[in-house]
Amino acid sequence: MATRKPTTSGMKKKLRDAFRAHLGVDRLTAGQLLASATLQDKAYELSALIGVMEKLKAMRPTLTFTLVHGTSLVFRAKGGPIDRTSWPYIRIDDHGRAVGELWVDIECVAISADPAAKLQPGPLYGKCHELDIVLVVPNTDGRPLPSETLLGVEAKHRPFNKALLKELLGVRREMTMRGPLNARAPWWFVWWTAMLPACPPSGLVAFCSSDTIDKYTDPADYWGIHMEHLPF
Repeated sequence: MATRKPTTSGMKKKLRDAFRAHLGVDRLTAGQLLASATLQDKAYELSALIGVMEKLKAMRPTLTFTLVHGTSLVFRAKGGPIDRTSWPYIRIDDHGRAVGELWVDIECVAISADPAAKLQPGPLYGKCHELDIVLVVPNTDGRPLPSETLLGVEAKHRPFNKALLKELLGVRREMTMRGPLNARAPWWFVWWTAMLPACPPSGLVAFCSSDTIDKYTDPADYWGIHMEHLPF
């Protein structure tokens, strides 16, 4: 089970300071972004969001991150399609050109589903799968298709186990088809490898606050998954 403990003031301060540093927002705005993070499992999800920005920036220093908000400044806490009117997201630019968007708690269309599921009313059950964080191509609407999804991120604030590994592998199988092992391209959204066996090209990251995740990494390279202990 997830760690259903209240988020401490120290955790909130760390997240608030990180959002201010990466997004250039003031203290009030950074605090509003954390309104949904009353419990540690949701706070860890936002910590993973910050981790993604840090890793992308370290790999490609020319990237910049801008907060774009809808009617709410609170990051989404329940899965659904992309809704630009209601929820905030982070726009990623490279030399002034939009290259991607980071969204929280988004349902993505499964590769096994009819693409029409992108705009169908829910619930869609097996036609889509929720990811804690997604990086999509600019101006994606509705539920991202596999061709629109660049990166999926799962954030686990609990000990990792075989059940979570099976869940991760199942999600990966519905994101993309496994491509040639020698597939190689200048993917700006994948920081852990130069080779990505995926068609359409996308990556999947699992962050875990427990180092138990390190015991389960054997299938990762085969499927283009990055599994990392990210302390909280």
